[in-house]
Amino acid sequence: MSQMQSLMLVVSAVCLHGIGSAEEFCKDYGIQFERVYTVPGDAAALNCTLASPDVFDVHSTPYNISWYEWRSGRELSGGLGRIWDRETMLWFLSSTLEDSGHYECVLRTPNTCFKQVSVLIVNATELGDCNRPYTAAQTLTVIANGYLVCPLLTYMDHVDSYYFEWYKDCEPILEGDKYGFVNKNALLVREVSPSDKGYYTCRMIFNLTGTIGYTAETIDCQIIDKWILRPFVSEPANDTIRTDYGAPFNKTCRVFVPSKGSHRVDVFWATEEEFISLDPSDRVYQLTQSKKKVPDGEWLEVSLNFTVVQEEDFNTNYTCLVFSDKGILSSYFHLRPSDPNLIVPLVLLFTGLALTFLISVAVYRVFKIDIVLWCRSYFPYVYTDPGSDGKIYDAYVVYPRMCLGGSTGSAETFALHTLPHVLERNCGYRLFIFGRDSLPGEAIVDSIQENISKSRRLLLLYTASTFSKPEASLLFEQQVGTHSALVEETLQVILVELEEIRDSSVLPESVLHLKRKQGAVQWWRACAKDTERSLLCPSSRFWKQVRYRMPVKSIPASCLEKNTLLNF
Repeated sequence: MSQMQSLMLVVSAVCLHGIGSAEEFCKDYGIQFERVYTVPGDAAALNCTLASPDVFDVHSTPYNISWYEWRSGRELSGGLGRIWDRETMLWFLSSTLEDSGHYECVLRTPNTCFKQVSVLIVNATELGDCNRPYTAAQTLTVIANGYLVCPLLTYMDHVDSYYFEWYKDCEPILEGDKYGFVNKNALLVREVSPSDKGYYTCRMIFNLTGTIGYTAETIDCQIIDKWILRPFVSEPANDTIRTDYGAPFNKTCRVFVPSKGSHRVDVFWATEEEFISLDPSDRVYQLTQSKKKVPDGEWLEVSLNFTVVQEEDFNTNYTCLVFSDKGILSSYFHLRPSDPNLIVPLVLLFTGLALTFLISVAVYRVFKIDIVLWCRSYFPYVYTDPGSDGKIYDAYVVYPRMCLGGSTGSAETFALHTLPHVLERNCGYRLFIFGRDSLPGEAIVDSIQENISKSRRLLLLYTASTFSKPEASLLFEQQVGTHSALVEETLQVILVELEEIRDSSVLPESVLHLKRKQGAVQWWRACAKDTERSLLCPSSRFWKQVRYRMPVKSIPASCLEKNTLLNF
């Protein structure tokens, strides 16, 4: 395509601007400055650059992109043979001369839309010519090794897989002593010479969702003679260096001179006031210049030495000056005292913190119940007022109305005497016990439902035979309570085993689930270990476990325990 044809494409774009989305008001970003050039048979890709934080918040705003032919307004969506849209790209897998033109991408969000036009130019080529009409200029330097980078990064980032082939003046390049393939898209040229000048074409063969395509770019490689290059300073690097007071110190200025043959380059160290002494007997001095030849140039080195660093040396810029026929170069370092060594104190600090944390976790796990009860006693104001939830009772007691047998006494004795003696009399809790607190003649079902809803906990007392043939009221209490706990999650259940359960299959599924999830307080174990008197003490292990699961009381438990011990 001639320059006149390209100009006509741009002019037609101005005249036809907006056809792709004529019926829709979108913020117009105009025509992209950069054109995409290709040749017939090659793949080409147009990128919609509207999906950018400079346009809208792409990270939190959903959007979609549609492509249109700008002349006809025809939408290009999905896979249309040679033309695909994928993510932000419109792909022409095998371009033709008829594909030249303007294409509009419209990006839509839930609240607005944006549009932009991209231009594709397909140029005809002569048969057998592998070079592309538009080339990218890159330079290499004689003597040194150099790299040519294929400018197809946009394609590399959006295809599934790819590989490259390289040509020089349409002749295939093979990897060997002269050339090397590095970093997937770069060509290494060793020992560059003037004969390496020419046109290099990189051809990319790629896989896009199972379809094979290819595209290429041509690089116009120019060769630069190193005689025109200036020296450069490798060290120092205009940075700050720290050293210890009273210690020796040295720093080398390293300068590379890219040339061959003789040259006139001199290197010196200086401060802001004067040049550094060349006399080794001085406390601060510089050595004479040393040289080291390399194939593509020469390294010059001058060392700056401090026999002993003193206070006056700190906070000073020491500059390496390079004098050559190409001008004067300089680079410096700033000398400052070393920071104090805080590694050992920090290690000790973090080790101490880690040990403290581990010990605290271990102590809390062992004494968790005692710690929680102590906090309730001495810091009651940090807890929510127990009366603010509108409940009347702290716990509703469900117990089997049958004899236990054994030395621990009956379930009725525990529920009607032992439990109220400790929790109500000594700890200040208010319990609802069916048969004791229910009104004569009151409907059983209504009484159970109403009083369970007025309670903050459900104390479920059971034995191995409790659930084998329970009476109707006990079964209803257990069902209402576990339903509130497991389904409605409005009530917490405290399980109290009055005797050892050797076969867990005798327990209902709901009770077994609660036991596995939160455990049970075992009265029978306390009876085997404690005396009869200690069984009624609120500070015994069994009652601490019960009080831990009970709601918080505003009356300090420590005072209640003290009064209890006095009563004994």
